[in-house]
Amino acid sequence: MEIFGTLGPSLLTEAKLGALVEAGVTILRINGAHSDGPTTARMIERVRGFIGDRARVMVDLPTNKVRVANLSEPIVFRPGERFVIHAFQLNYPPLCGLVQPGDEVIVNNGMNRLEVTRADEAGIEFRADADGQLGNNRGLIFSRELHGADFPYFFARDLELIEVINDLAVDYVGLSYVRHPSDKEEAKLRIRNWSSLIYKIETRVAWENLEKLICPGEKISIDRGDLAGEIGLLNIPHAQDRIIRFAHRNRAEVYVATQFLATMEHSPIPMVSEVTGLYEMIKLGVSGIQLSEETAVGKYPVEAVRWIRDVERLVEAEGFLPSAHRRAG
Repeated sequence: MEIFGTLGPSLLTEAKLGALVEAGVTILRINGAHSDGPTTARMIERVRGFIGDRARVMVDLPTNKVRVANLSEPIVFRPGERFVIHAFQLNYPPLCGLVQPGDEVIVNNGMNRLEVTRADEAGIEFRADADGQLGNNRGLIFSRELHGADFPYFFARDLELIEVINDLAVDYVGLSYVRHPSDKEEAKLRIRNWSSLIYKIETRVAWENLEKLICPGEKISIDRGDLAGEIGLLNIPHAQDRIIRFAHRNRAEVYVATQFLATMEHSPIPMVSEVTGLYEMIKLGVSGIQLSEETAVGKYPVEAVRWIRDVERLVEAEGFLPSAHRRAG
């Protein structure tokens, strides 16, 4: 089983990367939402210089998720308060002309919901439902699909990253917010090694059109955080179960991400519920598990990886081999 370890600045030393790989990480992930082209190129070259072929490299393309940008400080809001995000404070300023009053926006992995109360080319006014804040690079998920001819699949950041991906022959490419087969086709036209693509299921459109979107033998990843923002947290257990079984039937590799060991960002020991969740997920026969904040910013990245490998060994010792579940699926 693959373990994806998301890289953060503190990990980019030979000793720390070596420890992560020795603990069991097989794919080192660079999140393109937090890294531009030149920075990503330097990270890839540094990782390969330290690790060689002991682990592979993946770059996640952020694609067309709208994010807050150019804030001097976070926007803090209270229930019922209104605030404005100006066009220049978005990674895609033309969005201001696509939204309408009444549109609902989900932020902070579903913790806050905002309502659009006014919009023009200069900016968008929102009304908050609860206490919260928005900082740089936070994503905005709109309940109404805005994507179409006026909303490109790749933003400027993606095109910059794709040049690096092609030049440095990255092992895997995560394709975020894939909604339609046309998104896949555009990616295949731009990315030289399109067999490296991992299609991330994290939108309502992708979830509802899974059979039309994913072909047999492809690689998919379930991003439970953004998907929960779109379909509701309560629906995630059923959704991930359905997607995994769909992948098994179609001989597709299926990876799962988001908050497996969130406690270990600050604690060397996970919660009982986290270990239980890992156990049940591995029993389902997933192809891999992705750690995000746990390794990128967490205090115990190596320990988190070891816990996953320990649980995997436990599952295997009990006879629940992933291959058996793929056949049963």
